[in-house]
Amino acid sequence: MIYKYDDYITKYSNNFIEVIIDTDYVKKIYSFVNKIILEKATENHHKSEPYNETKRFTTGFLGEAALEKLFRIEIIDWSIGYSGFYNKPDIPNYSVGIKTVEEGKFPIIFKNNYYPQIICIKSTQKDNVIFVCGLATPEILNSYQDTSLILSPNLRARGSKTGFYGFEHLIKITSLKDIEKYKK
Repeated sequence: MIYKYDDYITKYSNNFIEVIIDTDYVKKIYSFVNKIILEKATENHHKSEPYNETKRFTTGFLGEAALEKLFRIEIIDWSIGYSGFYNKPDIPNYSVGIKTVEEGKFPIIFKNNYYPQIICIKSTQKDNVIFVCGLATPEILNSYQDTSLILSPNLRARGSKTGFYGFEHLIKITSLKDIEKYKK
């Protein structure tokens, strides 16, 4: 099946919340990402998929920064270490992750999801503009996915990830209260 971005994402953009991140905070994120890239260069999966790492890491942290602003809490973990230690829910004290994708692309998720994800989209026009699209439960994540949405042949070949297209099923998120039931 062919998934058109406008039909599966843009069509629902009236439900998204636009968050503008302070430009100094964006600069801090870019600086941090440069440090991460240097540290991660030795990890095997970073060696096999080294393309656009700065963009991928920055996009992810910008989504976290948007939710920091929306929720008025600290989310970004400024530590640097082995990637395996960071494969866990992103929001402290909640079993909720954050998936951020660049505008024009579908979010990449694991094929099997065990906790919800808040889906965000980073504007391609301005680095400091993020759209908070909503929350996808594990059931939604596991039901609306297709590997054809993965652009990278190397990532697709690894077999553990897929693309997400179920934006019409996202649950609107406006505050931390909206994810209270996922508190640890």
